[in-house]
Amino acid sequence: MLYAENLAAQQVQKALKLHAEPEVHIDSFPFIGQVLAGNIDHVEVNVPDLDAGPVSVAQVKGTVDNIRIVGSLPSSVKGAVLGRVRGDVRLDFQDLNREVGASQIHLRPAPAENTVLANGDLPVGDKQAQIRGRAQLQRTGDRGLRMTVQDTRVVIPGVLTYVPGKGGGVQLTAPVADKMDEDELQQATGKHVLPQQMMKGRVLDTLVDHPSLLKPTGIDPSLIQGLQKLREPKVAQQMEFSVQLPDNLPDDIRLRDISVTKNGIRAQLTGNDVPVG
Repeated sequence: MLYAENLAAQQVQKALKLHAEPEVHIDSFPFIGQVLAGNIDHVEVNVPDLDAGPVSVAQVKGTVDNIRIVGSLPSSVKGAVLGRVRGDVRLDFQDLNREVGASQIHLRPAPAENTVLANGDLPVGDKQAQIRGRAQLQRTGDRGLRMTVQDTRVVIPGVLTYVPGKGGGVQLTAPVADKMDEDELQQATGKHVLPQQMMKGRVLDTLVDHPSLLKPTGIDPSLIQGLQKLREPKVAQQMEFSVQLPDNLPDDIRLRDISVTKNGIRAQLTGNDVPVG
């Protein structure tokens, strides 16, 4: 039994190009007869430390059915053919938070399918802002997956909401907008603008160019300058990541279904008639 499990572990390690032998358990009987016949029906596999690019894989569990040994046992084994490979890959949110460069961002599942919510804190000017985002998980071909942030909001409670990137802008809260001076607004914008209208649209440039407008509100101009630096969606880019199966894996190993669970991202690997050796 131990010999058969070690042999199966060696062949799976070769097939997946692993740094260490996986844990293998054979629950097929009669296993002695199967080994002597050069064919093992069913093997359960637990793979350690599968390299997947910029993030680490928390867990890989799977099964291999119909391992056909190539060569003569016990000393002349040349390789094997893994008839059917099925695996579950799990990426923990805790690991992703740490490894994708967004240590202040926390990921969690969203109600929508294959969607992840992100939230955290970020210093902007003299304030602590809240980052809120929504990301979509998608498969990239048969070998990878990608998480792309679709919208990001920077919220300073009681003050404003900022949406960086094209089509975004600053939205002041009503109490802040009401403190602004109408005459100064008209002079700065060249048209009659009510303070309430400063709650809408792209007002960031106006506030940056005319910091005196902020004086009645008590907002430090450094806050607006800090938001201007976030004009490109750098925060969103920090939350994005992509994962590819290693290039040295056999082409027969494919990434199939992906899903978001309460603890992380789950992906399924499949392969048929995977040659080893």
